[in-house]
Amino acid sequence: MPKATITERFRAQHNDIEQRICDVEAQLRNSNWRENITALRAEFTQLSAKLRIHLALEDNALYPRLSTHSNSDLSALAHQYQLEMGDIRDRYEDFITEWLHGERLSREPTEFERSSALLFSTLRNRLERENTELYPLADTVG
Repeated sequence: MPKATITERFRAQHNDIEQRICDVEAQLRNSNWRENITALRAEFTQLSAKLRIHLALEDNALYPRLSTHSNSDLSALAHQYQLEMGDIRDRYEDFITEWLHGERLSREPTEFERSSALLFSTLRNRLERENTELYPLADTVG
């Protein structure tokens, strides 16, 4: 049995987050999603739970370990990613507050769809970059 990598758990969380994004997108593709905003909010609750746990684990376990690694390429990349993630986290939380904690979603559904697509693109880009840049380096140098 192969030894687990230090990023294995985080990669699995990325898969879970991607699945939650797909679930929200599937709901939005349903032509009557506007009639069941409660269900849409429930999908976002699931996504938020997965994302917040993942970010907390990265911030408290992975990034501190990688930022102090003896490999300077890895430590610099980890530090850069951690700084960038703070901005993405803030954008996500602002989105949730702006769209899901009030009535704007009901009033501006087309803008909500556009904003959701932009948010999901940002999240996917980040997950992809971690999976293809940071995690392979972390797994290689340990």
